[in-house]
Amino acid sequence: MKNKKDVIVGAIVGLCTTILGTFLYLIFVSYQQNKSIGAVWDFAMNGTEISSVVVFGAALNFAAFFGFLHYNKEAHAKGVLVITILIAVAVLAHKLLG
Repeated sequence: MKNKKDVIVGAIVGLCTTILGTFLYLIFVSYQQNKSIGAVWDFAMNGTEISSVVVFGAALNFAAFFGFLHYNKEAHAKGVLVITILIAVAVLAHKLLG
């Protein structure tokens, strides 16, 4: 039972790092283009760029994954990996169907 809780904690960390990475990417792009974060987000939502924004945000999951592996928290790392795979499938579906 403890292993399932550790995987869920890893999945929550994976979601949080993806959200944080997406926000940091939006800040970076808005700074580069000298626009507001809202304008960059609206552009991404209206076009097909939202999947690219989420993929760049999910890149921060690498740090969480390898950090958990470094501290011998394999179940946490498994949760991060599951969320990363789910995000990849969602992005692929968005690209193919959208």
